[in-house]
Amino acid sequence: MDHKHELLLGHAELDSEATDLVMAVLRTANLIDRACQAELAKFDLTEGRLSVLLAVARAEAGSATPAAIAAQLSVTRAAVTGLLDGLDRQGLIERAGTPGDRRSTTVTLTQAGEDALEQLRPVYGDWLRHIAGGVSPEALVGASSALAAIQRRVTGESSATSESSATSESSATSESSNA
Repeated sequence: MDHKHELLLGHAELDSEATDLVMAVLRTANLIDRACQAELAKFDLTEGRLSVLLAVARAEAGSATPAAIAAQLSVTRAAVTGLLDGLDRQGLIERAGTPGDRRSTTVTLTQAGEDALEQLRPVYGDWLRHIAGGVSPEALVGASSALAAIQRRVTGESSATSESSATSESSATSESSNA
């Protein structure tokens, strides 16, 4: 647990297995974020830039507007514009005017952008498998269940709504660990 979380728990006079679990989740998420940043840095990418590349790659007809990217990623258009500027400088995307609308642009991947995604695919998959590699399939199912329960509490979802979601997440986790 990091110092900030220790201070918060101490101030709230909380010390239980439940709070320890939540703090462990926060710490693990932080560690995974940092490790992900380090992996992506090898490709001169950030998580935000990768998300934009993936959104464009999955867009209909292979192109997307900045507004559509922002909506898909749940970020502001200004954030997308900054990410696009960086990707454009790297030569990973191209921007072009939208026919019939001088105010709008479309974004497409360049060959270099497509190549970067293709190179990253196995690396990212191997990295994810490595992270969870030391955990037994049974523990993965239990962890997925516990995390789904925490997520339901945080988002305010009802148990009935998300039980089917948790079951399918557990199935997907089991399937991916067997792959």
